[in-house]
Amino acid sequence: MKAEDAFSPALQNIAAHGDTDVFPLPFETHLFFDEETKSRAILKEIHDNLDTWLATYPPHVIPTLAQVGYTGFRWATFIEPFWNAYYLALTISLAGEIEKQRVADDKNMVFSYRFGPQPGATKLFKDSSWLKFRTHCLQLSLTEPVVVQTDIADFYPRVYHHRVENALNRLPSVGDTPSRIMKLLGAFSSHVSYGLPVGGPASRVLSELALNGVDFLLERKGIRFCRYADDYVLFCADRADAYRALVFLAEKLANEGLVLQKKKTRILDAEEFRQASGLLDPTIAGNASAIVSEEQKLLNISIKFDPYSPTAEDDYHSLKTAVDQVDILGILGRELAKTTIDPMVSKQAVQAIKLLGIQQRFAAIRMLLSTDNVLILAPVFVTVMRVVRDLYPELSLAEQNYIDEALVALHTGKSPLLSVEVNLAHFLQALAGNPSQAKEEVLVHLFPTTSNSIIRRTIILIMARWKCHYWLSDVKSQYGAMPILEKRAFILASYYLGDEGKHWRSHTRGSWLSPELLIRDWFSTRFQTNMAVPL
Repeated sequence: MKAEDAFSPALQNIAAHGDTDVFPLPFETHLFFDEETKSRAILKEIHDNLDTWLATYPPHVIPTLAQVGYTGFRWATFIEPFWNAYYLALTISLAGEIEKQRVADDKNMVFSYRFGPQPGATKLFKDSSWLKFRTHCLQLSLTEPVVVQTDIADFYPRVYHHRVENALNRLPSVGDTPSRIMKLLGAFSSHVSYGLPVGGPASRVLSELALNGVDFLLERKGIRFCRYADDYVLFCADRADAYRALVFLAEKLANEGLVLQKKKTRILDAEEFRQASGLLDPTIAGNASAIVSEEQKLLNISIKFDPYSPTAEDDYHSLKTAVDQVDILGILGRELAKTTIDPMVSKQAVQAIKLLGIQQRFAAIRMLLSTDNVLILAPVFVTVMRVVRDLYPELSLAEQNYIDEALVALHTGKSPLLSVEVNLAHFLQALAGNPSQAKEEVLVHLFPTTSNSIIRRTIILIMARWKCHYWLSDVKSQYGAMPILEKRAFILASYYLGDEGKHWRSHTRGSWLSPELLIRDWFSTRFQTNMAVPL
């Protein structure tokens, strides 16, 4: 596929599903949906003059920490949305050939990110889920007595660029697309020779290519294995065989500059492995008479819902019916009674709240936002904030006021969870409902205390949504020193300054490039039709 032919699929995928599963959606996502043709023209402009754009309009990249578990963190990378869309388009143009080079999907060895877009659909990958991976691992454990569990340490940040480049150049009829991708990766990583941006589908495709050689070496060696992204499960005849297989895997990954997680590497008897995976369907583990717990029922439901699917209405009804058969509040109560929650169960239960009846929804939210419970839910804090944000408009004023007070208390109480910038970004999205003096004070305090453009642009957009003219007029003087993401947010915010904003735009637009001009024109139309500021 030519790169130009992938511009629309890339924009449509981002518009439908977002550009990352880590950060809040940038408002440019709405722009890509509303103005696909004009957005595609900007990608074509970048494509035709890549070196010039890289020199004069380099990608604005924000690396930041995201929480993993209670005390773990990983780097995630936010990429300026137009550059991210171009990166995805280049990768999509090669993804079909990359998929052809991989271990065949029907061998049930590699389950992650199998490229398989459907005509008219916005999804890029087949529905080959983590649950399917774990289920197949359970089935294999019934025939092999010893299991090795392991994963790669800091996988995405350690991927060598030259390995990716060599693999891309071996694909047929690739033209100069590999060199373009490598220029972007160099810009994203500040020109060090390793690291893929974490979060988006483009890096997922390239990461699978990076591990493809190891997959084939394992297969040719006759080692039975399953892999999902950087997680490996090996199936062996005995512990000696398991140790040899583990050494082989470690050696081959070392050749790629990768190492295994010491703390997560275990050699288990098959029965131990099945017990450790006990929250999955116990009938798969050979116990057809087992009583299935509420947690097991929940984990066997796919909570993901695609509103753009042609069968969206039926899919939603089926999903709601399945969730109605599970005691979501009971599951949350049991998790919160623990010292440490099960992140997989808790995340699924929190996501399922959106499918409950209105009274049950608020009861669940009260449970989640209780002062004593928020820290217990630290591993799924982002999911909690997303659900609170989504349900807020559907609640009564009294219920909304309860949420507002609970969120403000997180800030005034100096919750350590808000020291993680990804957590803080999602917290602000949840805070962006009805305006109040207490909430304004939170934003006024936060803005000068952070240099993170994701946080600062979100504050600008919220203050615009709340029509805080006094603050917007004051911050206008900082525009010249703002990074591009904040400048774009202020272009939108300027419409809430009336004539002052109009005068400011007429004197500033000479410094704008085509993305900013498109953003101005797009939001001007939205503003005239009284549409809310997109967050």
